[in-house]
Amino acid sequence: MKVTAFLTDGFETVEALAVIDICRRAGIDTDTVSITGDKNVISAQNIPVKADYFFDEVNLEESDLLFLPGGPGHKSYMENEKLLNALKEHDKKGKRIAAICAAPSILGRIGLLKGKKATCFPGFEKYLDGAQVLLAPVRVVTDGNITTSRGMGTSVDLGLEIVKLLISEEKAKELAASTQYAD
Repeated sequence: MKVTAFLTDGFETVEALAVIDICRRAGIDTDTVSITGDKNVISAQNIPVKADYFFDEVNLEESDLLFLPGGPGHKSYMENEKLLNALKEHDKKGKRIAAICAAPSILGRIGLLKGKKATCFPGFEKYLDGAQVLLAPVRVVTDGNITTSRGMGTSVDLGLEIVKLLISEEKAKELAASTQYAD
């Protein structure tokens, strides 16, 4: 199993790194990919993170799930035509995509949420074009191949959902218990 997480300046630190950490703890091969011109990407909280790869260095065909963290930098996703095309192609093939916080708005804007249930950070609902929007108390929504989550406080939930989808519910429960997230 392989996850590809896209990073851009202004990404939400916890949303990105909690999900990446949980996937790696579960044994999922997880790559971080900069969509900027620099592997050193600066989070919205001014924390530098060194990405594993540049966009053009990865073969997205090998990825089982593409992940978009949120944060104010999410707007950069819309400016990256290669990324948008990769998301559309991944969706067309029925492969998994996950987004959190403001990032589900990108999926909505490119038409990937039509007829699906989804969630996002409050205030971004208007960008989930064609989706049935679910908000609090819902923390994570998976509808078909698309998984969305509300924000920083639901990052662990999203990571565990990805583990459940790519490995098993048992592995997700085991990981939740071993990290003291759940008994």
